[in-house]
Amino acid sequence: MANYAIFDEQYYLASYPWVKPAIDAGVIKSGREHFEKFGQAGGLTKISRYFDESTYLDGNRDIAPFVRTPNNPNAPFATGLDHFIQQGYEQGRTRVSPDYDEAFYIANNRDLQPFIQNGTFKSGYQQFIQFGVKEGRFGTSFFETEYLQKNPDIVPFVNSGTLKTGREHYFNFGKNEPSRSATFVGSSGNDILTGSGVGKVELIAVEVGLATGNGFGSSRVYESDGSNEFDILIGGSGRDTFALGKENITRRGSLLGSTQFYIGPGFATIRNFNQGQDTIQLAGSFTLSNSYLDIFSVFPINNGRDLAIQTKGFRNAINGVLSTSNFDTIAVIEGGGNLTLNQLPSSPDFTFSLG
Repeated sequence: MANYAIFDEQYYLASYPWVKPAIDAGVIKSGREHFEKFGQAGGLTKISRYFDESTYLDGNRDIAPFVRTPNNPNAPFATGLDHFIQQGYEQGRTRVSPDYDEAFYIANNRDLQPFIQNGTFKSGYQQFIQFGVKEGRFGTSFFETEYLQKNPDIVPFVNSGTLKTGREHYFNFGKNEPSRSATFVGSSGNDILTGSGVGKVELIAVEVGLATGNGFGSSRVYESDGSNEFDILIGGSGRDTFALGKENITRRGSLLGSTQFYIGPGFATIRNFNQGQDTIQLAGSFTLSNSYLDIFSVFPINNGRDLAIQTKGFRNAINGVLSTSNFDTIAVIEGGGNLTLNQLPSSPDFTFSLG
């Protein structure tokens, strides 16, 4: 049975502007009607920002014999999209777009797992298409919602369909512009994040969401803290920030202390750290009379090849209970055994940066 849940009227009309005059003339009622009557059989495939024909065909090679080509003109499906609408969506296929990663989406949205397990949704992608996009959830480690907020100049191009997503803009244009910044986030599991871009790039491997409400805009919500996570953060060519701790911001936009990640089991492995260009962000607030060395130890390990960052009297609240963390490795900088990290003066409130 055909399922058109992914159909996006605005995006379809933006992709095929010659359809709109037929609607205005009353020949057809909508882009959806045009697609069902003509476009689907005619090979049109741009019906959703989160479906890409080539990605679907590459990720689902088993359907190739059933999709029409010049050498196979009698196959039952006009396109990969035609197959997805008629069968793939209900089969729970999820390799559909470079702007969607099923494993990441489920890991980053743990509240959805019961609904997938009980059959309400056959995949995370189904929830994402029906509700997640409108809820501000994002389909890959690229922090889509925040990128659009920080770069309002590209929003009209996304709304018009010229660009599918902010992620598409960043990887085609923004990553080559020094003025653009981007954030990549992880999940509550073990993640590998890779920075990309010549500007400021932030790597946060814990689970991050976005809270809105009360007229105060939106703010990040850190939904995991790195405990029992073994993440890998890989720097790129830009000015990377490896976030091992972040300030806490309430829904009303005010600061409320900070959270240190990777307390307890778990730690982050940092690769391609470039001193003088990259920074490491940790939790803590300092005056001129003390330094990060009062609560963290930094020392070479693995025969001097790598550098470990370990707690030393770090005061931390877990479930409302204040405790002191000692000898807990929160990060290892591969190849950093000879580094001498310096506390940077321009650190945000309740956090500090090393470089």
